[in-house]
Amino acid sequence: MTTWGTAEEKCDLLDDKGNKPAMPKLSLEDTTVRQIIRVTTGGERFRLRLSNQYGKSDVTVKSLHLAKQVKADESTIDTATDKEVTVDGKTEFVIPMGKVIITDPVDFPVNALDNVAVTSYFGAAPTENITGHRGARATTYQVSGNHVSDAAFTDAQTTTSWFFLADASIWSAKESKVVVCFGDSITDGFGTDADYLGKKPDSYTRWVDYFAKRLQANDKTKHISVINEGIGTNSILGFYPTDAGKDRFARDLLKHDGVGYCIILFGVNDITKLENTDKYDKLLPEYQKMVKLCHDNGIKVYGAPILPFGTSGSYTEASEQVRTQINNWMRSTDSQMDGIIDFESAVADPENPKNILEKYTHEDGLHPYDGYEAMANAIDLTMFE
Repeated sequence: MTTWGTAEEKCDLLDDKGNKPAMPKLSLEDTTVRQIIRVTTGGERFRLRLSNQYGKSDVTVKSLHLAKQVKADESTIDTATDKEVTVDGKTEFVIPMGKVIITDPVDFPVNALDNVAVTSYFGAAPTENITGHRGARATTYQVSGNHVSDAAFTDAQTTTSWFFLADASIWSAKESKVVVCFGDSITDGFGTDADYLGKKPDSYTRWVDYFAKRLQANDKTKHISVINEGIGTNSILGFYPTDAGKDRFARDLLKHDGVGYCIILFGVNDITKLENTDKYDKLLPEYQKMVKLCHDNGIKVYGAPILPFGTSGSYTEASEQVRTQINNWMRSTDSQMDGIIDFESAVADPENPKNILEKYTHEDGLHPYDGYEAMANAIDLTMFE
């Protein structure tokens, strides 16, 4: 079963200063990159899925190691847990251009909510169109040369993105199941590392993180793992910053091992600044396709109505009408959803439900910066027992 995963995208986007904040700080060749992932369930054997699907050249990995991270915001690993990973029995391997590969399994015991360091020493690699995920919200460390087994890195360059990691799977009990959380920046955890709110990376305070903690605190749901397939700024119909949601849904749902559930909190980026309600008729068929794909593959699908954004600069009356139409459909029997997860009520201002409570969203109006825990607490865990 998959115990950790992310949504792959192209990490070559420029910010407003022309920088590439999601790219490695140094060229990858002859550097060691230590990336941190947090598993959501435990097991004894471990393997990785590695992706170069957007790359325009092969990636050569000369060495890949796993180890337990010692402290959540440091590069230090417990060297006693250090394990080498191979592909087809080889310590040096290639992730071909446009392809996804799976490593050999390795005996590497992990407990639920452990932080695992994935440390790679690279040979030749792309310098653009790097496949990864911009919003890791966890620190990635990079140094020159081969240092895959070093206890800690000195003078490391850092970023907060993942590169080439698609997911990690463990061997677990047959009754174990995976929840895929599909969405945009709200699922991706936008704002959980916002300096201007006094927040930092490595906090693990996305609603998906809180959800995973709740599942592990409940004896009847400890067998459930959680996968975050949110991409910031992504929309169902549009493509920015990578594939449109309608085009990546099948990949991000079905690529994982042991998927039993899907939570869909998606569509707000499709309905901002609307001048009319025409968008509803374009979005509805896409939601219906998502529900059908889940059911065709024996996956229960839970709808999460779109959150309010009345104090956002993206709000219009037409946007609110479409949001209401989508949410009403989602809650109806016509949607064929297996259940509703009401994040909307968890963060909405009861005095004006078109808005997120100010204490959660501050001046943003769209993202519930301090409401992610309230969202996770709104999930009825019996839906996963």
